[in-house]
Amino acid sequence: MVGISKSGKAALAVAAMATALAGCSTKPRNFAASVSTPVPDRVAFEQDYRTCAALVKSGHSSGFKTAATSTAIGAGAVGAGASVAALGAGGTYSSFGAAGAAAGTVLAAATVVTGLAGFGITRAIRGGKERKFKRNMSACLSEYGYEVADWEKLKKRDDAAAFASRQVAVAEPRRDEPVMIDAVVMTEEPQPAEVPAQPLALVTHEG
Repeated sequence: MVGISKSGKAALAVAAMATALAGCSTKPRNFAASVSTPVPDRVAFEQDYRTCAALVKSGHSSGFKTAATSTAIGAGAVGAGASVAALGAGGTYSSFGAAGAAAGTVLAAATVVTGLAGFGITRAIRGGKERKFKRNMSACLSEYGYEVADWEKLKKRDDAAAFASRQVAVAEPRRDEPVMIDAVVMTEEPQPAEVPAQPLALVTHEG
């Protein structure tokens, strides 16, 4: 077995770290939508949010309500970053391990460069997938009557639907305003009093 110097071992450690970063960085981060539209029912909103997340995860980009009805999408918890699998890096590890034993420090340094370059590429891939997720999620929520104003990055294991539900404003119940009707005062013109008829006395003149 070919011996590896201390500098070679350090290079191997850095290469492994760079490769790991390159492999993991394609997975989208977890985001929650910030909805500007007040909702009438917080529970119903969270249910709709989970439905949209499941639809987007399954690849839908339009006709979300129709798809939800026809395919009976389940409303399980779906994180904003759960729709994409990370690029595999197993082959990189194994090939590097075999070549490192044979080539030593030179190949380790080359792998560091390759890993760092791959990290930049995979970061770009991750960004594109995050933008696609937000676009489709916004379109789905819009179909359900919710307008997305912004996005908030969460921790990996946070429940995006529950977070969005806690942040959304709840609309006040509608109360019908009383209708004010102008009072109309009916005035009657005074009528002349009726005078009872008096009997007429007959006056006769005697001659």
